[in-house]
Amino acid sequence: MKKLQTVPHLSDDSLKAIMNSQTGIRAFKDWQIIYSVQTNPGKKSDDIANILGVKKGKVLKTIQLYNKLGQNWRTNGKWGGRRETRCHLSLEDEKLLLKSLEDAALAGKILTFKHIMEQVERGVGKKVSDDYIWDLFSRHGWKKKVPRPYHPKADKNAQEEFKKNSIRIWQPSR
Repeated sequence: MKKLQTVPHLSDDSLKAIMNSQTGIRAFKDWQIIYSVQTNPGKKSDDIANILGVKKGKVLKTIQLYNKLGQNWRTNGKWGGRRETRCHLSLEDEKLLLKSLEDAALAGKILTFKHIMEQVERGVGKKVSDDYIWDLFSRHGWKKKVPRPYHPKADKNAQEEFKKNSIRIWQPSR
């Protein structure tokens, strides 16, 4: 088992003040890990993890990042959300593209998902996956709306006649 040790970027009092000033639970837990390791020298990662109720890997990763980057270690990483470096288009460009798609759809020029995918690929400038299109729709509140299916041989008159002549109250047989 590894014995943990922090690089003394901050004093114990400074760490405690930073830990107590955190508003988010994730940030508080991270600073709590650092504070616990620094104030309990020689403790093993398993012991710290059991005391704080986190996984051993979380303790090791947090201490590694703190030792490497110093007191500003939390400002570098983002948690979740869009990563602009991996996105095909910015949110504003996506809105413009979807606006043009909406105008074309209202004019009756777009009929299927395949047409939409071609338009998006033309706007992006490269091939995109089906998931990208559905995620794009989801990000901007678009939903797939189709009419309820009906049988091609359905007879509307027979359905209305059935509704008029059917028994109003149904009771199971005994």
